Amino acid sequence: MAYRKRKSGADTWHFCRNCTLWPTSDYSEQSGKPTTGELCNQCRSKDSVGNCTR
Repeated sequence: MAYRKRKSGADTWHFCRNCTLWPTSDYSEQSGKPTTGELCNQCRSKDSVGNCTR
């Protein structure tokens, strides 16, 4: 699964491609769950109701 966050000082990681805040430019990406920063609340909400596009 891909995790992305904006490079511009953001510390929030996104993992649902259908999140309205999913970074599409100027971002860092990693395949494993981040060990620093926070997970996006919108992504977590979408994941909990089964509406997360990965």
